[in-house]
Amino acid sequence: MNGSFTPEGIWREETVFSPEEADRSGRARPEAVLYRFQEIAGDHYTSLGMGRDAAVARGCFWAVTRNELRLARLPAAGEPLWLDTWAGRRGHGLFWRHYRLSVPEGQVLVRGVSTWVVMDLETRALSRDYAWAQAAPPVTQEGELPSTFRAPAFPEVLPGRARRTVTEAEADINGHLNNALYFPWGADLLPAGYAETHDPRSVWIEYRKELPKGHEAELCFSFSHGILFLKGYEADKECFSMRVEYDDPI
Repeated sequence: MNGSFTPEGIWREETVFSPEEADRSGRARPEAVLYRFQEIAGDHYTSLGMGRDAAVARGCFWAVTRNELRLARLPAAGEPLWLDTWAGRRGHGLFWRHYRLSVPEGQVLVRGVSTWVVMDLETRALSRDYAWAQAAPPVTQEGELPSTFRAPAFPEVLPGRARRTVTEAEADINGHLNNALYFPWGADLLPAGYAETHDPRSVWIEYRKELPKGHEAELCFSFSHGILFLKGYEADKECFSMRVEYDDPI
């Protein structure tokens, strides 16, 4: 953890993406950006005494229920960057968190917003013990993505079908599919070569049910005019949904 607070109350870290986190064109993969957002959220919570250890001591854990990104462009491997996060509004056990990835000169490359909840470790249900998690003072920044409940409209029918199993390499510390790695599950469904020549401009992911290591999900999807819609199911229960819009339709 190498960050610090700005005068505005934003937690900031300097970062670069490695070549291993980039695609063949040298741009950071979207899942690498999502992973950095996930990691800086933990760093910020830890700096305030509200991190993973503090949660576990209370029999709880932090969980993300939604991620949303807007991308001007993907950063290049080795490009010096500022990675910012701050707490947004909160209410009824929901905690919104904002992100910003920019170059030091000021241009914002990626904006993000996520919704977090406090879960009970034993029951895996929403915890009512979240008063301790409200220590982060809310901050508002110009240009931040809206903190809303609004979900994008999905087609009534998703005709595409695929199946995929969570591998050990994809599992997080809790043994479930890492939140950042849902994105490549969708990208792998695109036409061959499409992701190499088209960049995502917006990403929306909602997580409904954990997918444990070794479990198989049924993927229902559609892709047309540069927009991917995807829903994942296990035992007929919806686990996640995703919408990704790319820069140029085929």
